[in-house]
Amino acid sequence: MIDFTLLFIILCFLIQITFWVSKLSSNKKTVKNTGGGAMRFFFYFFIALFIYLQYSVGFLSIKLWPNTFVIKILADIVTFAGMLIMLWARKALDKNWSANIVLKEGHELISSGPYAFVRHPIYTGLSLMVLGVVIYVNTLAFTIFFILFFFGAYYKAKKEEKLLISHFGNKYVEYKKNTRVLIPFVF
Repeated sequence: MIDFTLLFIILCFLIQITFWVSKLSSNKKTVKNTGGGAMRFFFYFFIALFIYLQYSVGFLSIKLWPNTFVIKILADIVTFAGMLIMLWARKALDKNWSANIVLKEGHELISSGPYAFVRHPIYTGLSLMVLGVVIYVNTLAFTIFFILFFFGAYYKAKKEEKLLISHFGNKYVEYKKNTRVLIPFVF
């Protein structure tokens, strides 16, 4: 039997990746790079570790809720919402985007679009997409992974903000006063 929920989640990730790849060549030149390769390594390492642990450590594969039609639809909606936020944020950033914590040539402070609500909407969208997977997979291992992932996104956001404050100064400090880090109106 075809699992349309899983296919939809995969499609959302493929759309997001395709959009990102299509925009790579239009990015501005990097003038200051603070690294980031280690963070990506740990991210992929933790994904592999949690997948392994889920299938090798019995209690981590415990299902936390029934896998009903409503749960599957919820997983699709959350994943789709995350994808839309990520695409909107990437479009708003345009040529200023980078996977690493960097400054671009002529770097601009973007405060419109999703950036009017949160300072790091790409992390917000990706967190929602991961949450959609967690809702679908529905195991203790993936729930723990999501919690660690969310706080990892928060940690990266704070590192990024230090660079942005050093570059934009009071302009960024004022922007911070009017927006939240990852969750609009909350956090």
